[in-house]
Amino acid sequence: MQKKALVVDLVDERPSATLTTRPVNTLGPDLVRVQVAYSDINYKDALVLKARSGVVRDFPRVPGIDFSGWVIESSDHRFQVGDAVVGTGWQIGIQIDGGYQEIVDVPGDFLHPLGGKRTVQDAALIGTAGITAAIGLTKVLDSRALAVKDAPILISGVTGGVGGWQLAILAQLGYTNITAVTRQADLAPQLQEKGAAAIIAPETLRLEPRKPLARQKFAVVFDNLGGDFLADILAQVQQDGHVVSSGNASGIKLTTTVLPFILRGITLHGVDSVNYPVDDREELWQLFENNFWPEPARRPDFTEVQLAELIPLLTAYPHSAHHERTLVKLRSRRPRGLEQK
Repeated sequence: MQKKALVVDLVDERPSATLTTRPVNTLGPDLVRVQVAYSDINYKDALVLKARSGVVRDFPRVPGIDFSGWVIESSDHRFQVGDAVVGTGWQIGIQIDGGYQEIVDVPGDFLHPLGGKRTVQDAALIGTAGITAAIGLTKVLDSRALAVKDAPILISGVTGGVGGWQLAILAQLGYTNITAVTRQADLAPQLQEKGAAAIIAPETLRLEPRKPLARQKFAVVFDNLGGDFLADILAQVQQDGHVVSSGNASGIKLTTTVLPFILRGITLHGVDSVNYPVDDREELWQLFENNFWPEPARRPDFTEVQLAELIPLLTAYPHSAHHERTLVKLRSRRPRGLEQK
């Protein structure tokens, strides 16, 4: 038995991707074999093709940190043939082969069963981006800063996967005073339809010269940029406000002072979606079953591509602007003979 797969290997010490076929070997103990329906593109997937990115250390590797599909064989008693499942995080596509292949074998602990309303396409649309957004939201939703629906909220990198989900969920929950940060001014009407009250460029929040404290503007900030942007925004958070940090598109260095923390009492939350505990992860998927699942008009936009189209998209991804999710469709229907029991 053979499967199609996108394999990245080192050629002259540089990552090189090839669409090829691989044998399907005997399933190992405690593993679950999944017929992949969908994967998606995340920034980390594209970094696998970047020389010396450090994302993948052992080659060859099949990228794809997310996937959804149906169980076709299982050595784990928790999963039966025909079950719909999704896998995100846990070094999928990084330390073990991921979703850019027709069939994937993973430990059962890395899977969540889709036994409710969410389809395999829904699960791929959520993916790591949605899970990351949801983790950050759960850290602040019960805070006093978000006790009123018109609390001033800022989302940076709103056209990215995580930022798009933050906007979608917050709008679905009824928050009305959301400021979206993006350089793509032409997307303003679209972002307003999805729940943003204002759209601004990141430069409008720059402090020149940088100040340890500035005018208080936002109760809660969801930051996906990091770097100098985060340093500037910390000074503009309201008393007892919150900042959720979940990205580093503008850099990993943070030059700031302790004053926003000790004089205004703000809280800085970090988000790690890779090693998020299993039980807590289950709660997130339950939230997406109900409260966190947006109405159709508010959901992040997406396009679907085939596995054969993936290599040039991954190559261009770090250098191109994005405003929608990209799903990789390998199969749209449950294979015949895999009826759920």
